[in-house]
Amino acid sequence: MTRRLWAVLLCACCIPAATLPAAAAEGEARIADVLNRVAEWARVREELSLAGDRARRAELRETIERLEEALVRDNVDYESFMGVRGRCEDIHGDWFFDGAWISNSVYWRVLRLFNAPRNIRRMVGFPKRASNAREGGGVPDSAFFFNRRIASITPQSLAEEDARIRPRGAVKITRKKEEGKSKGFYGMDDRGFEYIFIVDPPGMEEQVTAAEVIGSTLVRMAGYNIASSAIVTISGTGNPEFDGRRAVATRLVEGYKGHWTYRAFKDRREMRASMLFAAWLHNTDWVDHNTGVSVNKVGGVPLTRYFVFDFGGSLGSWNIRIKEPRDGWEHYASFHEFFLWPVARPLELAGLLRRPYPGKAAPYSEAVGYFDSNFRPNWYRPNYPNLAWAEMTREDALWAADLIARYSDAQVRAAVDLACYSRAEDADYVYRTLLERRKRILDFYGVKPQRADATTAPE
Repeated sequence: MTRRLWAVLLCACCIPAATLPAAAAEGEARIADVLNRVAEWARVREELSLAGDRARRAELRETIERLEEALVRDNVDYESFMGVRGRCEDIHGDWFFDGAWISNSVYWRVLRLFNAPRNIRRMVGFPKRASNAREGGGVPDSAFFFNRRIASITPQSLAEEDARIRPRGAVKITRKKEEGKSKGFYGMDDRGFEYIFIVDPPGMEEQVTAAEVIGSTLVRMAGYNIASSAIVTISGTGNPEFDGRRAVATRLVEGYKGHWTYRAFKDRREMRASMLFAAWLHNTDWVDHNTGVSVNKVGGVPLTRYFVFDFGGSLGSWNIRIKEPRDGWEHYASFHEFFLWPVARPLELAGLLRRPYPGKAAPYSEAVGYFDSNFRPNWYRPNYPNLAWAEMTREDALWAADLIARYSDAQVRAAVDLACYSRAEDADYVYRTLLERRKRILDFYGVKPQRADATTAPE
C-alpha cells in the first residue's frame, strides 16, 4: 500500500489543542513540548558553530549543557531527531518483490552469519543489549517513539479522535493512487485536508479497511509514530467507481523523505520489540517498505520523525488476499525452506514432520479473513525478514509485553468498534481473538495484565 507518494501522519501539534479529546490533547501537548525543547537545543548548537567570540562560545556551551541535562533527565533521546539516518534505498519495485525483499532475505542475512562477536554473545546467552534501554527497561522519548499514558486513553477519547480524523463533507479526488496493489485515490475534504482513500478488494469487503483502523489505533496508543485512519463512506467525488463505497481514510502531511530500514536501527529496543505488536495484531507486513521518515521544521529547525505505515496486512487480511495458515509462521518466500524442501517434503508426506499450522483452513468470514490465536510470540515471521526482530532479546520482549499488558479489554473493544463491522459476530470474533492473542503473549513471558494508570515507561 505504501510507496513513494506516502507522506503520512500530520503532526497533530498543528491542530489546536482545544479541538482534541482530553487524552489526545495531553499527549500532543507533551510531544509539542519535547519537539520545541529539542529545536531550542539544536538552534543553540547551530549558533555555537557560528560564534566567534570566546565569551559568547563559553556561554553557549553552558546553555547547551543545561538543555542536554534537562532533556536527559526527562528521558528524551534528543539526538534521534537530528538528520535522516537509515534511509532505505532498496524500495524500487512494486509490491515487496523489490530490493528490500532480496537484500533482507539474502545479502544482509548472510553477512549476519559472519558477525562473530554478536553471534558468540548470542550463543553463550549474553546477546547484545539494546543501545537505548534505560535503567528499569524502558526507552526514552525519541524520533521513533513517545511514551504514552495508555490508561488515560478512554474508549470515549478514541471515538472522539476518530470523529476528528474523518474527512468532512464532499471529497474531491486530487490524484490517482498509483503505488502498491491496493485500490484507492488521494482526495481533499471540505476543510482542505488531503487524505489517501483505500477501498477493500473484491471478496474482502470490510477486511482490509477494518484491519488498517484496528491495527493502527492499537499500536499508536503504545507510542509509535503511526498514521491515523478512520472508516468512511465516500461521497461527493462524482466518480461512480468510488462514491457510496466504504473506505479507510488516512490524512496526508508534508515532510515525507522516503523509507527507512529496520536494519539501521536494529539495536533500538522499540524496533526490536515491535515484533510482539506485529504478532499480537498478526501484521505480516511490518517490514522496510512500510516505513517513512518525515522532516518538518519546528521553530525554524528541521526535525526528523520515523513512522510505521500500513496496517492493512493485520488480522486476517494480507492486503490483496486473505491470509493463509502459514502466514506469520514463515516468510512468504523463505530460502532455507526452499533448499530444505527436498528433505522436508518427503518427511511431511510420511507423517514424520508436522508443521505447527494446518495445511488448509477456511476464513471466519469475508470481513475477518483467516485470523486465529495459534502463533508463537517469540517466533513471528513477516512477509520478508525484519532485521531488527532478529536481534530481539528477552528483555526487549518483556518491555513490549509490559505495554501490551496495559491495554484494558474496553480499550481493545473500542478499537475494534472503530472498524464499523456490519455484522456484530465479526466484531465479537476479532475482539475475542485479540484478547486470546494478548493472553498468549503475556502467558509466554510471564507478565500479568495491568490496569493501573501508568505511562509506557516503567515506573
